[in-house]
Amino acid sequence: MRYPLIAGFTALLVLITALSIYTAREEQRMQTAQADLRQVAITDASAVYVQYCATCHGATGEGLGATPPLDNDGVRGMDYDTLFKTIARGRYGTAMTGWHVDEGGLLTTYQIDQLVALLRYGEWPQVRELAAQQGMIPVSLAAPEVANEQIAAISALGPEGSIWANGLNLYAQNCTTCHGATGEGSSLAVALNTPELRSQDAATITRTISEGVPGTMMAAWNKALQPEEISALAEFLLHWDQVEAAGVALSLPTIEQIDLGDAEAVLALGERLFTTTCTTCHGENGSGGIGPAINSQQFLSRKDDAAIEQAIIQGGKRPNSSMPAFGERLTSVEITALVRYIRSLQATAPSVANPRGTQQGGGGPPWLRDRQP
Repeated sequence: MRYPLIAGFTALLVLITALSIYTAREEQRMQTAQADLRQVAITDASAVYVQYCATCHGATGEGLGATPPLDNDGVRGMDYDTLFKTIARGRYGTAMTGWHVDEGGLLTTYQIDQLVALLRYGEWPQVRELAAQQGMIPVSLAAPEVANEQIAAISALGPEGSIWANGLNLYAQNCTTCHGATGEGSSLAVALNTPELRSQDAATITRTISEGVPGTMMAAWNKALQPEEISALAEFLLHWDQVEAAGVALSLPTIEQIDLGDAEAVLALGERLFTTTCTTCHGENGSGGIGPAINSQQFLSRKDDAAIEQAIIQGGKRPNSSMPAFGERLTSVEITALVRYIRSLQATAPSVANPRGTQQGGGGPPWLRDRQP
């Protein structure tokens, strides 16, 4: 009789042990499953966010202009109901409208649930990347267009209006990549649309633009812009508040959807990014300027795609280089598109006399220059 009892007791112990292990693993499995479902919601929400929310709140939740940022502990700490109601119904007395279909909006309950998961648990640096992997290219680094109506409106502000209008146009073409379309600043450069900057005199601002700021990514622009252009840019910065008071503001580019499987579409994206982001320093068509000539046999024959990609991600490595790092500002999709476009230039790239750019021009120091006959 002892053996059946021992066998039964042993079986019971095995069963209890197995149940304990299963219970422990089940809890872990449930936590993993919950995390996986949450990540799926965040991934799907990224495209929804970029399409409907990024125009006001920024591609990484940083907030644009008077629109509040979303990447902060206050928002992450809000409870589900508060966040859901805010998105679904909007906020009275603000520009935040109701987004739920029952409120006349465009989002379903499921989509708003996804956005709540994104706001509470999402990693914002990944939002742009997640959206880009779905072909949703966020607003990023593109130069805003200045409409003729805006030029006319600024020119009508007074005797110096035409100078301010010229300055706004120059700012849109050359400065928004680092300083933002509304002068709000970025991880690359300081804010310019501020009372602190307007408290400076024109000579100081002109000198900063002309000579750059040592130890920062602010390069000297006296080789890329004419003195009268730098003066117009300084005057615009000093009177930006008056331009805004007249209702004139730069328009942010719209978000676009591209087919990542279409090689021509990706190449076109790279060309647009290069034109709006890189020509400021590297010149029109990559012919060189403040930065080296990209469209040159000297550059393209010596740099493989991996080297070009690293230069975009990490920025310049030379001690005096002002090449900013774009790794945190461009998605992998955008970087790949840029590399493809730059490589496409090689077939017709010319040999350039001074491929390293105007900052390295002038023949070098006197003791290295060739003797004149």
